[in-house]
Amino acid sequence: MQGDVHAFYLKLRRNWPDPPAGKIPELNHVRVIAEYYAKLDPSERHLLLAWAKKEESGIGMIPATLSGIPLLGLLFVPMIQQAIKHLPHWFWMSAWAIGAVFFAAGVYVHQRQHAYATLHVQLLERLCAGEQPGPTGR
Repeated sequence: MQGDVHAFYLKLRRNWPDPPAGKIPELNHVRVIAEYYAKLDPSERHLLLAWAKKEESGIGMIPATLSGIPLLGLLFVPMIQQAIKHLPHWFWMSAWAIGAVFFAAGVYVHQRQHAYATLHVQLLERLCAGEQPGPTGR
């Protein structure tokens, strides 16, 4: 439960007890993104950074939907309460379980999207500040 970065660190420690001298192949997907951004025109890179920061700070549709659905449920519960009372317990428990799975999946998807936005913002900020990402991180 310590996250992807810690799991990646443990994998690196298993594969290389001493830090490798060269590039780490498992970071190639990040390296490809950084190399592409480095080739962009600096003015375009700044615009892309602004867009990425907007995405990173935005609430997004997933959290808005996830917080709005229970509110709608509270508004309509008086109308559906009688119908729910006549349904078998397994039915509404199954509906609740399915809803909980969708809620958890929505939170997971949102957090993954936010994490990737943060990755792109970090890479773009370094490039816009004039740093070139390399094997040592500069």
